[in-house]
Amino acid sequence: MKKIKNIAFILVLLFVFQACTKDFLELEPKTNITEENYYKTENDAFLALVGAYDALATQNWHFVPTMADIFSDDAFKGGSDANDMEQWLQLEKGNVLTNNGSALDLWARCYVGVYRANLYLQKQEQIEWKTEGLKTRFEAEAKFLRAYFYWDIVRHYGWAPIFETVLPDVEEYKNATQNNPQEIYTFIAKDLLACIPNLPESVPAEEAGRITKYAAKALLARIYMYHEGFAKPVLGLGAWSDGTTTIDKTYAINALEDIITSGNYDLLSNYADVFKWDNENNVESLLEYQYSEKSNSNDWGGWGINGNFSVTWISPRDPQGNAIYNKAGWSFATLTWSLFEEFETGDPRKDVTFFNADVELSSYTKAYQNTGYFNRKFIARGDFPAAGGEPAHNWRKNYIDIRYADVLLMAAELNLGVNLSKAQAYYEKVRKRAFGSSHTSPTLTNDVAGLDKIYHERRVELAGEGHRKWDLIRRGFDYTTAKINESFDVEGKTEITQDYVGYGFNPQNYGMFPIPESEILNANEGVLKQYIPAYK
Repeated sequence: MKKIKNIAFILVLLFVFQACTKDFLELEPKTNITEENYYKTENDAFLALVGAYDALATQNWHFVPTMADIFSDDAFKGGSDANDMEQWLQLEKGNVLTNNGSALDLWARCYVGVYRANLYLQKQEQIEWKTEGLKTRFEAEAKFLRAYFYWDIVRHYGWAPIFETVLPDVEEYKNATQNNPQEIYTFIAKDLLACIPNLPESVPAEEAGRITKYAAKALLARIYMYHEGFAKPVLGLGAWSDGTTTIDKTYAINALEDIITSGNYDLLSNYADVFKWDNENNVESLLEYQYSEKSNSNDWGGWGINGNFSVTWISPRDPQGNAIYNKAGWSFATLTWSLFEEFETGDPRKDVTFFNADVELSSYTKAYQNTGYFNRKFIARGDFPAAGGEPAHNWRKNYIDIRYADVLLMAAELNLGVNLSKAQAYYEKVRKRAFGSSHTSPTLTNDVAGLDKIYHERRVELAGEGHRKWDLIRRGFDYTTAKINESFDVEGKTEITQDYVGYGFNPQNYGMFPIPESEILNANEGVLKQYIPAYK
């Protein structure tokens, strides 16, 4: 697979913009555009912004939700054998090496996104703006995207350079200051707080996938909770602030309350409908990565893929005997018995989450760490085939990063110890959608038992969506270790127990990645250093 070898390469990376069809991010390549003849019209600005959005959803063997599930107690690595995608094996073993390919790909994807957002922000003054308010909105979107890229950087690497502008030459990049996590969180806060007032409350159907102020507020609350649970106690950070405004629990609760009372979002009455391939960007979605089958990609390096490549990763190998789920995948991220057992009897979300290949297929290849359980929410479907190109690259299935159920459960958690009746109401709303309006939910309490109930609900509601890792880590390393170790206790569940030996959480790496070795070597001496204990 192709890899970006150093930050300097970002400067010469083809700044590929994509032409849009009727729907936002329904993409076809357009390669006759250069920086020199660009940034003149509002349409130029729009296409430049699409370039930054494209980096958000790029899947170059580093898709964060899949890697996060493999790290957690929700999924095993799987694949053809132990060494298939060895970089993910390292995640599962808690021993991520400094030359890990996925760590390098993620670093590159984040800094490509930062570069594109910065280039847009730097060039926007050259645009001949004609539509009132358009420049303000585009700038807000670019700042949201830059904040998101730095959110991925700080939660995966901790210490990393902040680039607020495009630097004029390679040598300046090679000498870039390595900022600490406190500085990166401050930078994220500045961008989020600056963009929220200038984002729209909603977007029309033809702009599905574009950022709204409520998506930004939900991301702010998510980051606050991780900052509070992990960054402060483990990294020793102080309060989260942009230097003027402190984002504390009250601020995060109010941000979530604004979303809930806006009337823009609701839970669909049927949980299964959330994940239908023909029901994307529905009323439950706040932030959704847009994927299209229209690019007909054959790019195994990943940067030209506009479909959801991860669909191939997680689907069964050689499936036979099912009229719908009949497209072969690579059997990565097999769902764990631990997750299966987490669901209560009668919870309909279990069948929406789990595709039981041993029951629903007449045969399939049972490969490494096979549990028989695959993630039905995102596995390949024969009734939505790719139109052309390499089928593995061109699945049109979107990924919902933030949905309304998550907002309700974050609000329930933050209201413990603050407003227990609100916490109970938000918690019950999620459970009643699953179990029915006559369901009587467990009673929350302002203690660990109440938090455990919300954590259970988050796990089953958001299963297979890439959030469990971050919930575990912000609960503490002892909690994380216990839960992950429990998932590898497979006695009585399989005869191939050796496939689950030697894996687990390593507190010394904080659940984070090392700065890629190639980045350190290509920077000037002493510029980039490892600060996480396992990588020093």
